[in-house]
This record gives sequence, C-alpha cells and structure tokens, in this order.
Amino acid sequence: MPVKYYMLDYMPNKYIKYLITMLLTVMSLTTHAEKSVFSLVTHYQTEKAVYTAWGHSALRIKNDSLDCDWIYNYGLFSFGDYTKFVYNFVLGRTDYMVGSQRFINSFREAVHYKKVSVREAVLNLTDEEVDRLDKALQENERPENCVYRYSFFFDNCATRPRLMLEKCVNGTIDYHFTDDTLTAQSYRQNIGERLSNSPWFNFGIYICLGEPTDRNMSDSLRMFEPVHMHDVFTRAEIVDSLGNRRPLVTSDKFLQRSEITSKCQWTLFTPNIVFWVMFLLVVAHTIFYYRRKKDDYIWFDSAFYSLYGILGILVFFLSFISEHACVFPNYNILFFSPLYLLCPVLCLVKRFRPALKYFHIFAFVSVSIALLMAMVSDIWIWVDNDYFTKHTCLQSFHPAFYPIMLSLMLRSGSWMWRYGVRR
Repeated sequence: MPVKYYMLDYMPNKYIKYLITMLLTVMSLTTHAEKSVFSLVTHYQTEKAVYTAWGHSALRIKNDSLDCDWIYNYGLFSFGDYTKFVYNFVLGRTDYMVGSQRFINSFREAVHYKKVSVREAVLNLTDEEVDRLDKALQENERPENCVYRYSFFFDNCATRPRLMLEKCVNGTIDYHFTDDTLTAQSYRQNIGERLSNSPWFNFGIYICLGEPTDRNMSDSLRMFEPVHMHDVFTRAEIVDSLGNRRPLVTSDKFLQRSEITSKCQWTLFTPNIVFWVMFLLVVAHTIFYYRRKKDDYIWFDSAFYSLYGILGILVFFLSFISEHACVFPNYNILFFSPLYLLCPVLCLVKRFRPALKYFHIFAFVSVSIALLMAMVSDIWIWVDNDYFTKHTCLQSFHPAFYPIMLSLMLRSGSWMWRYGVRR
C-alpha cells in the first residue's frame, strides 16, 4: 500500500501527535472503565398484601460508566381477567414472569408505595461470571422463556435468582450449612410468624394447606424466604475447582431503612373470637330447642352444614385436583367435607330423612378423629416442637378449628341423642 506509506511519511508532525494522543485516550478509557457489578437486592416484609408478607428478592446490574442500572425481577404476574386468574391460581397454574426495569423505578416503588427497607449485597463475581450471568438473565427474559410455574415454597422470586447465580459462578457456592440440617421451624410456623398481624389470611392458609406444611424446612429450603436468603448470602463463599475460596458478598448495606413498624392491633374480629362466639350461639340454640322439644334441624342444620360443605369443596379441590405443593394430604377435609352438602337434601326431602342417622354418625366420627388429631399434635408441639416438626406426619390445626369441630359434634351428637334411637 505505497500510497498510505507516502501519506504517513509526509504527514505533519502535529497530526501524528494528535492521533497518538487520541489513541492513548481511548485506550485509557477502555482500561479504566468501571466494571459491571451484580448485587442481590432485598425488599423487606410489608403488610400491603399477603403476597408481600415475606419480602422480595431481585438481581441488580450496575455500570455507571455505561449508564446501566437495571434490576431483574422474578415476581411479575398479571391479573388480566380476574376470574380466570383466581381459577388458575386455585388450580395451581401460577404462571409468573421474569422482567427487568430501571432500578430507580423499583426503588421508588419500594420506598414510596410499600414503605419498606431495601437492602443490597454486592456480589463478588469475576468479569467472566458477570458476563455469563448477564447473558443468562437476558436470555431468560426473552418472551419465549420469561414465564415459569411459580411455587411459593420451592420456586419463587428468591429461589430463581439463587439458581441463576449458582449456574453462572466458576465453582460452587458454600452456604455453610451443616449437612443441610433441618431447622426447628415448619413451613406452617413460618407462615404464622409472617402473618401474625393478618389473622384471617393465616386462618385461610390453614384451611388450604395440608400435612406437608408441618414438616421441617431444611436450611437450604428455608432460603425461599428473601430476607433469610440475604442473610445466608452474606456469609457464603464461592469455591472454585482448586478449592480456593472467596466471599460471595463484598459489601452489604441498607439503601433505605423504613421507620414504620407494624403493630399488632387488638381486635375482636379474629377467627378465634368469632368462631368461639358462634359455638356459644350454637350451644344456646341447641339447648333452647331441646328444652322446648321442637324440631330445629331442618332449616338450621341445612344452612349450618352447607357452610362447611362449601369450604369442603375448596379443600377437596386443592387436595385432589390442583397442582399446588403442600396441599395433600389435608386432614381438614374431616370437618370441612363436601359430603356435608348432602344435609340439606336429607333434611328437606321427607323420604330421605331416615338416612340422616347415618349422615350424623359419619359427621360425628370424622370430626372426633380430627379433634383427637388436633389435640395430639398441639400437645406434641407444646412438649417438644423440634421433635414434632422433624419426625411426625401429623397435621397441626388452627386454634379456631376447635370451636368449629365442637359445633359440628354438638349438632350431630344432639340429633343422634334426640332422634337416633327411633329414626
């Protein structure tokens, strides 16, 4: 290329200096450009909604020199058609999505709307690991990949970032578990702690979730809880193939501390109080009509058992049809039974009334079994909670279930006492 050499030979010296200076400047900028950094961002608990009572986890990637500050969130879902959403949710078809947004928007939502503390742990990743994780998240965000089947305990907004991180580091992550030992807390007890100020939500979850919820969480499984996972990350280490160790987290700080503390406000409208009052009303009603020797079962029992029969449909549906985890077996079906919906038919149709004897025998026996299970499990938990959650296959029951079971036993027992011998 003689022409180029000719031009370079006769180019004025000042232009050569300018060219060299520009090249050195570009090289300097490239060399000293800030690296991209990943961090785990945790939103603390809030009582704005039941699904925010455990907090939230997300992955943040930041590079100031490139004006890059995005956050990847595995907790997105769309109500869409609300009826369809509820139907799919009950079926266990809980399809959530991953999506990214500007970190500042996510931060404002947490601070101004949720009013929660926001904590950030900067991850100690190499350039190669950062690049691999960034590409994996972008690939995961593509429309054909972004939807996943959410599971509250096993596949949620906290477990997904952890899984992505574990796949992208060079080596393994040592969380310093002791042989993945079991904790002294069950899933149900964890739920009770988080929903201590939302008694009706807790009551509803007791109805829906079955015996597996009373089993112990292992150290690793408890990381479904975002705040707990954040604490575990701060003491974890990355171990490469040669056995070299480095901390998983380089720095940990609160970006925002919420000064709002949730206070449990005493109220009469709790499941325990409501159902004990209902039990006393059932007792008064039963005694009143027994003394007056009047039949009260036709309309009263039709409405009474229908209420628990409707709840029984929900329990049966979740246990035997839905895809949710930890819903089968659910021994609440012993007293929230869809078979109770037979009671109005047996009461209102005269020729079917002789079968009421067998209906009430079934109801009394099944509820007695549930009451015995509840008493044994509660005594066992009181004596040795750790042993119960590690070794038992019994199900614990909400305290408000006691007046419900006693009310059912009272109605069935009183009917058999009054009519069972001659009918």
